Amino acid sequence: MTTRNTPSGLVAIDRRALLGGAAGALAAATGMGGSRAFAQSPEVTALMVNAMLSPKLKTITEEEAKVRVIDGPFMSGTDTVSRLTAPGGARYDLMNSSFAFSQPVVMGGKAGDERVQPIDLSLIPNMKYINEPSKPAIGSRDGKTYMIPHSWGFDSILYNRDAVPDDDPYTQSWSLLFEDKYAGRIGWWDVAHQMLMAAGLYLGQKEPEKMDRADLTEVGKFLIAKKKNVRTFYATFAQGSNLLGSGEIVACYGVVPMRNDLQRRGLNITGAWPKEGVLSLISTSYIPKDCRNVAAAHAVINAMLGERYARELAAGSGYLSASTFAEEGLTDAVRKQYGYGIFDGSIKHYGLKFPTNMNMWIETWSKVKSA
Repeated sequence: MTTRNTPSGLVAIDRRALLGGAAGALAAATGMGGSRAFAQSPEVTALMVNAMLSPKLKTITEEEAKVRVIDGPFMSGTDTVSRLTAPGGARYDLMNSSFAFSQPVVMGGKAGDERVQPIDLSLIPNMKYINEPSKPAIGSRDGKTYMIPHSWGFDSILYNRDAVPDDDPYTQSWSLLFEDKYAGRIGWWDVAHQMLMAAGLYLGQKEPEKMDRADLTEVGKFLIAKKKNVRTFYATFAQGSNLLGSGEIVACYGVVPMRNDLQRRGLNITGAWPKEGVLSLISTSYIPKDCRNVAAAHAVINAMLGERYARELAAGSGYLSASTFAEEGLTDAVRKQYGYGIFDGSIKHYGLKFPTNMNMWIETWSKVKSA
């Protein structure tokens, strides 16, 4: 089973049905609420956080790009990069994941090592609207562009305000995710990168992505000692949302689509702003070499940087658009609610950078899980 967004929230669906049914999607479009206008349009298979293609956002994308988008089941950035490097090719026309984490793999160490194709900027006129904070995530080499910023996200701790008061000192730190006060009611995300980054930051590592084996050993020991406080690990955003929404847990490692989904459902859930900083990332889009519909993939990238999509993205998914259109006309209260303070520094954040030795991170996380 896997998950995706629906109008009523994140639900489980059968992955085989999702992928196997893609070929029949056009014929079923009108009966499934799709638009007749795109019944004969090009298809783009996309792998990105499914909330980025929630119903309204997907409709905007398809109308602007004049394509039909078939979105696959997103698990994590680690999973996305693994699919890009899988034998036989990525099998997607368009992929999206964190720039800092993915760039070393996507572009390789030198010219010619790229696992994606150059993007034709003449087909991306909305590039001119990319905001300044996002420009460092334009992945270029030798005059060619391979990665284009899509949006900003940030990871933090989500908590149930009915059980965890806002003025609880634990909400001011990553401590809420680790310490004993809410033992038995905490959820951890089963992803080595994010969990070790959060723990390293909490334990005072200035550049946790550079932790050596000794540092990782200490972080691993800490997590093993705190594992007794954890109710469960979750593998997908939907699982985390359901655990928090049902009350089975009161706090968990959380990403903005989960917060957005739970708040849209009327639940008293919010995100913490830890003093150590939220873990931020810039999501970027790239086109695998085995893309079957290159022009249509470009059209989707361009649509997602356009005015309609940019203005709807935060409300529709929780992510902050890389386009200048997104912030136009927003009140200070709305900007604070969505976390736009990461752009001007009023919200402390630390980038989810690629670890120096990812193999040691995976090894450490495996020891934590098996302990």
